[in-house]
Amino acid sequence: MKKWKYYILASLAYIGVICLIGVVEKQSPDANIKSISDAFWYAIVTLTTVGYGDFYPVTPIGKVVGLIVIIGSIGVLGYVIGEITSKFNQYMEKKKYGFWGTDFDGHYIIIGWNSFGRQVAEQIFNSGHKVAFVVNSKADVDLIKDVFPGDNCFCLFADYYNMEAYDKVNIKKSKGVYVNFEEDTKTLVFVLNLKKAYPNSNIVVTCINPELKDTFVNAGIRYVISQSEVASRLVASYIFEPFVASYTEDLITTSISGFDSDIQQYRILKDNKLAGAEYMDAFHELKEKFNAVAIGMVSHGKIIKNPSKGQMISAGDYLILISDGNTKPKLETIFGVKEGE
Repeated sequence: MKKWKYYILASLAYIGVICLIGVVEKQSPDANIKSISDAFWYAIVTLTTVGYGDFYPVTPIGKVVGLIVIIGSIGVLGYVIGEITSKFNQYMEKKKYGFWGTDFDGHYIIIGWNSFGRQVAEQIFNSGHKVAFVVNSKADVDLIKDVFPGDNCFCLFADYYNMEAYDKVNIKKSKGVYVNFEEDTKTLVFVLNLKKAYPNSNIVVTCINPELKDTFVNAGIRYVISQSEVASRLVASYIFEPFVASYTEDLITTSISGFDSDIQQYRILKDNKLAGAEYMDAFHELKEKFNAVAIGMVSHGKIIKNPSKGQMISAGDYLILISDGNTKPKLETIFGVKEGE
């Protein structure tokens, strides 16, 4: 309140000086400032640095008061420009650090930033999806924006444990949330709080200690990946089945060029002609028309590997395919959705 009192007093003093120059000048027969309105016009022209020269003080007292108006106008102009610049900088800073939020829908959220999180984000971006990052370091925001420039990337600087902040990344409309902390205990405590605040969120975590995998599952986290467990399986495969391991590693990586192959999943919409079809019929059609190989499906949340003859496909199911980058746009057209949606 004290700050506003100073502003009011300064404004009144400035207006008083303007009125004073009008009163002083109109008493001189040679004056061209003959009224209070002329004095205000003189002050406005002076304040805006236009300098028409149509009004100016001619009396000694008027010139002294006019000098005060000039100096006061410089102060007012400097203050106004400074305030506008400050407000603009504050707005841009809040926008840069995500305080205004995002309208992303059907996107993915990565909480926490490190080299592993960057690799995960690259795979998601390569598949054409949007990613919102939540980090607790402004330096990480700058780094992420340098690494992933563009409209598909949004960054929020926030306290991880401020659950209200996740509304700014539109977490309720996200398709998946990856918690990327480097300590299992920190991850476990955090996901318990996040699950409580947003029970319908699809949360994915990685754990360092494979013995804690069941603990995360019991906490309600459906997808828990043990980094050491996955790495050990891949290493073992390279030892005795190197070509299989190499092919597997290639398939789980999002295709970048038109000749890269990867595994994709596509949701069956109600108006898709494959809804109600037999899996084997879909298998042959996809292979013959698109050179895409169906290797499984998901029905009622259950993965069916290499379905047998007679397996039917229903709306809401997912087909799991292998295809290359050239085929992906065609598949997205016939399925009516992007991979993973």
